[in-house]
Amino acid sequence: MKIMKRFIYLFLVTLILGSCGTDAVNDKVTQDTSSLPREENIAETEIKDSLPDGLDFQGETLNLFIRGDEGDAMYEFCTEEENGDIINDAVYRRNRTVEERLNIKINVMLSPGWQDYNRTLNMIRSSIFADDNAYDVIAGWSIRMPSIAVEKLFANMHDIPYIELSNPWWNQQLINEVTIAGNLPFIAGDANLSLLGSSYVMYFDEKLRREYDLPNLYDVVFEGKWIIDYMHNLVKDIYQDLNGDGIMDANDLYGAVIGKGNDADAFIPSSNIRFTSTDADGFPALNIDQERLAKLVDKVYNFYYENSGMSVATHAGNDTVEDRFRSGLAFLTPGYVLSSNLYFRGRDDFGIIPYPKLDENQDKYYTYVQNGFSLLCVPHNCAHTEMVGAFLEAASSESYKNLSPVYFDTAMKVKYARDETSQVMLDIIRAGININFVSVYNSNIGNPAYVMRDLMSAKSNNFASWYAQNETKISLAIEKLIGQMLETN
Repeated sequence: MKIMKRFIYLFLVTLILGSCGTDAVNDKVTQDTSSLPREENIAETEIKDSLPDGLDFQGETLNLFIRGDEGDAMYEFCTEEENGDIINDAVYRRNRTVEERLNIKINVMLSPGWQDYNRTLNMIRSSIFADDNAYDVIAGWSIRMPSIAVEKLFANMHDIPYIELSNPWWNQQLINEVTIAGNLPFIAGDANLSLLGSSYVMYFDEKLRREYDLPNLYDVVFEGKWIIDYMHNLVKDIYQDLNGDGIMDANDLYGAVIGKGNDADAFIPSSNIRFTSTDADGFPALNIDQERLAKLVDKVYNFYYENSGMSVATHAGNDTVEDRFRSGLAFLTPGYVLSSNLYFRGRDDFGIIPYPKLDENQDKYYTYVQNGFSLLCVPHNCAHTEMVGAFLEAASSESYKNLSPVYFDTAMKVKYARDETSQVMLDIIRAGININFVSVYNSNIGNPAYVMRDLMSAKSNNFASWYAQNETKISLAIEKLIGQMLETN
């Protein structure tokens, strides 16, 4: 019966996600794909952008300033030639297609890496203030670009020629959440492969699952039962003192290994807990469901510190979740979608599932996007807005049709994902991408999105105390941010 149930679920998910309709009802199996950069259906791959035929920018150079982080940069724009890597080659072909279509030359400029991002921000400020037109388009880390978006540096993306923000290759959730008083300083979509790559998932070790005779987690997900309590009970009895020293340390085997930073942050979006709502004037205002968030904090705290099968990675030296999972020392561990490529490429015995729900009453599985994905910005004094707008629209539409399918369907589903069910899991994970105002402007407003990491780092579940200390500060910071945006307008 279980095998038959799994087959039926897989058939239904594949059928619905692959159909031409866009009004599929959310249930325990399917996910609403309306917020995604690219819908999973054949008909929409024929959608054409609204760029007029015959656009010709006479061989003009478009200067594209991107973050210079090894590994991440190549997945979006930085590639010099085809080298046999399916993602690299798809990016290369996308870039060449856009260059030929618009008769432009894309000049990719690498900024310093994330370790020196303050210097990158100063480079952007200096260029814009000097009006030197050094950068036509900026693709910067989502954790840092919002911090300078309030400095009157970026153009309103609603005003850039040729960009049609209602098209499916632009992330609609981001557009809706960060447009304030009609001003939208940045966008993201199919051209930003980091949007999917930075999505958070749970990895499990299939060998250990069989060894401990654990349930098929795909079935658990399909049945809507993959919740925090289930995860807690699943791993609590999994522990082996591998070196026999009587000490529970990073050299032993655990049911789960998790960190206190991004891994902890991910529980809030995956539980679909928001920090703001829209006030009477149409602006975001602090409004936390304190009861639900307190409940989540208690569950996560118990998982971290009241579970004998759980180990908290220190991320000192080799004590990382990636190292321990790769070494077969953890049954369950969190990671990025991109981790399957970066860290686990040599393994063929793991599975991918969403982060757990808070409880079974939650409508679907939601996905946290770590704040390292790229945001596309245009300097407010850009001298080539027509070329920039045409480039962004052409690059995103081309990515929607020919790059995202390669990255998601071919690279992630075939080369890196390990079985057909993992492919369906990735559909569900992608359909649950959850971006909101606080997740984007977190660093501007006192870092409320870090409440879970703050409490877990302090080994505390006292959410009430945290909220009492931070409520006024966060509320005032949101008001200040909105004021700055209105001044910018």
